[in-house]
Amino acid sequence: MNYPKLQQLHISLAILLLASSCSLIEKDHTLKPEEYRKLGMPDHKKVWTNDDYISCNITLSSLKINDPLSLPRKNSRKSGPLFKRMVNEENLAFIHDTIFPLRTIAYTIQYYTRFQSEMEQMYTIEYKGKIYYNEELLDLHLFGLEVHDKMLELAMIINKSDDEDVSGIKGGMQSVQYNYIKLIPRLLDELAKANLYSTDGLERLSKAISSSILENNKWMTSSDKKNLASEFKTAIENNGSTEVKSNLESAVKVLK
Repeated sequence: MNYPKLQQLHISLAILLLASSCSLIEKDHTLKPEEYRKLGMPDHKKVWTNDDYISCNITLSSLKINDPLSLPRKNSRKSGPLFKRMVNEENLAFIHDTIFPLRTIAYTIQYYTRFQSEMEQMYTIEYKGKIYYNEELLDLHLFGLEVHDKMLELAMIINKSDDEDVSGIKGGMQSVQYNYIKLIPRLLDELAKANLYSTDGLERLSKAISSSILENNKWMTSSDKKNLASEFKTAIENNGSTEVKSNLESAVKVLK
């Protein structure tokens, strides 16, 4: 046996396999935080305000037009910290800030559903026949649920308040509840997209939905619970993950 030739063959195969594996590693087209800031993006090291989200979405809009693969990505070493700031629930902590009047806080948070919806639109980009920012979209869905949860929490605070300044906006509770009831089926639909999201992502989303229902079912009407229970049962039937099914079943129990 010719050992030198055999050794050379092994080396060639190793190089070929290495080259093949490298080609499977997705190139990071994103920028560094300081490069994004030059384009108008806020500093990711601080808690964002509504003005920061406005600047963020303007920057994302420009990037989507000029360089659509360069939006901040969750798992990027360069832009990951920036994306995590975009969906960080710390940005919603202002609902408990006693410095501002409740009316001002209520006026401010109503814009956050729009900010989140706009970010979803920015990140909905097809590339080579697939949704490019799939994991980012899942985290944006989670952030959207968090925004609605905080709005409900704030509405409860307002309804219990004796402050005469908020007496005229207590009726807004019904609108907040209505929007929440409409949101849940849309999120359940996302759980059926196993070809789009990772198993871990779907499990996180299903757990977040279930936890939200466990917290908010107390104010729901019998009709709300019945309709949502039906939506959850359909989602359970359409999902193959044991963990996802278990999370959703825990929500069905409290909706009965």
